[in-house]
Amino acid sequence: MRERQGKRGLFKRFSDSRFAWDVVQGPVYNRLIGGAASELYERFVDSVSPPEGSRLLDIGCGPGHICLMLAVKHPTVSILGVDYSQTQVRAANRLREKQGITNCEFVRGDAMDLPFGDTSFETVISFASIKHWPDERRGLEEVRRVLVPGGSTLIEEADSAADYEDLQRFYQRFSAWWVYGRFMDFYLNSVVFGRSVSMKEAEALARASGFTDVSAEKVEGWPMFLLRFTR
Repeated sequence: MRERQGKRGLFKRFSDSRFAWDVVQGPVYNRLIGGAASELYERFVDSVSPPEGSRLLDIGCGPGHICLMLAVKHPTVSILGVDYSQTQVRAANRLREKQGITNCEFVRGDAMDLPFGDTSFETVISFASIKHWPDERRGLEEVRRVLVPGGSTLIEEADSAADYEDLQRFYQRFSAWWVYGRFMDFYLNSVVFGRSVSMKEAEALARASGFTDVSAEKVEGWPMFLLRFTR
């Protein structure tokens, strides 16, 4: 097991900033990570079961792939994706328009202060986003605020407690040649897994934020975990 890196240093603050996501992080994720993670997207989408005619919020939606997949699979559900980066929001809206999807939209917003009223959604999801939140508990409290009573949340995140061997197998999905491989090793260690939370930490944060029916499980074959809870 790897030692978790400090979370509040200068590099962490920069890499999670809106500027970094608009100029560096977003383009890197969209060009290098998104395609290789398509299998993860599909498995995550299959795990989401919003009620018919309900409202679903995706926090940290990025370029919108998961929202749009859900919109096609659940045409009666109104889906809203929110992201801190305006660059990502624009990319998501371009993709939505290209695909002609009408039950989904994307807006810019901060997970620490969601721009929605109380009890606005029956389902909240988040994929690989909470590690970038400056205060995970505050973000989860915002999730609880916008959920209806009895509403459900599904979060998938990189597991900071993943074994090194699992991470190496994960890295190989992105490596084309030695420089590229070294870059991805640095990026995933320094920005993704090394700055994330463990499954146990995420469970404790959800309970501390007032959620019930908290459960977590590892994603088979990936150094990720799924966290479920209800309000």
